[in-house]
Amino acid sequence: MSGHSARQNTVRVLPKSSDPLWTEGIAEKFRPIMDGLVVHKECWNKYDRMLFFPRQWKIEKEFQKAYNLKDFDLIHSHLLLSSGYTAMRMKKKYGVPYVVSVRVTDLTGFIRLPYFKGMAVKIVKEAAGIIFLSACHKEEFTKKFVPAEYLDEFNAKCAVISNCIEPFWEENTAISPKLMKDKKRVRLLAVAKIRPIKNLTVAAQAVELLKNRGYDAKLTVAGEVQDNEEYERIKAYSCVDVLPFKKKEELIDIYKENDIFLLPSVNETFGRAYVEAMTQGLPVIFTQGQGFDKNFPDGEVGYSVPCDAPETIADKIEETIKRYDEISPKCIENSKLFYEDIIIDKLESFYEKALKRG
Repeated sequence: MSGHSARQNTVRVLPKSSDPLWTEGIAEKFRPIMDGLVVHKECWNKYDRMLFFPRQWKIEKEFQKAYNLKDFDLIHSHLLLSSGYTAMRMKKKYGVPYVVSVRVTDLTGFIRLPYFKGMAVKIVKEAAGIIFLSACHKEEFTKKFVPAEYLDEFNAKCAVISNCIEPFWEENTAISPKLMKDKKRVRLLAVAKIRPIKNLTVAAQAVELLKNRGYDAKLTVAGEVQDNEEYERIKAYSCVDVLPFKKKEELIDIYKENDIFLLPSVNETFGRAYVEAMTQGLPVIFTQGQGFDKNFPDGEVGYSVPCDAPETIADKIEETIKRYDEISPKCIENSKLFYEDIIIDKLESFYEKALKRG
């Protein structure tokens, strides 16, 4: 089976054994997760970003030049439009069925234009299977884009399969839950790229409210600065400490030093960092209607919150503190649902069903 995606300016496929490992253009921090089954190729430049069809033609050209598509049983497109369009064209040309993932960026980009809305419907109709990383996004996509007469067929092809966590977090899952000895001293952590979509300013406002309610509260933000204005905004709060990007070997100690994971992102496809925090016994505060929401009943591993309501976020943090001894052990236990072997089993079952349809 073949996995294919065009994500930003790359094509990633399962190569033949004779193919070299392509890593040029990949940031150093991501190289440790690359292996002999990953090929990275530059297909288009920044000027192609808003030009949908020229970009697709470049991706198609590279894809067909690098591989004999008839050697593959299945194509997996990891974006609905940007690579789903290519997968659909490859199916027509070579007869190879495809499956497609729908991510949060698929719901906020080109698809808002009427022409691309129609294209998205066509891509999912032609697909042998459709994966959503979040039940929330499946509901949103179904409501906005799936014609009523196609609903039964669409649902039959759909699966909600979350991302898995890296083996490092499986191997280092906490043995015992965390304890909060002093319920008035709370340390909160956000692990995210520092940019407006991660909503760290609202997180800081919520922590500031906790301080006003008599808590010794602090928010630590660990992540790469991608927006200097956002960085300056959160640094203006006395309750905020900012750390640079950390490797997982460093990050695990930071998780252990904190009590609650707080990240009320505006948009989130899934949010692997929530699960990483859970492996260390940290309850999580996440956004209603976004990637991580609806994985568990509200209050089991933490709480969903509106992304634009610091008062509500502060309330839910207080509720988490009150129930901390109950929630922390459930976080550790439920994090095991995202172990690699479990997610792989779900994907294999999904692929097998897709191949039968294809």
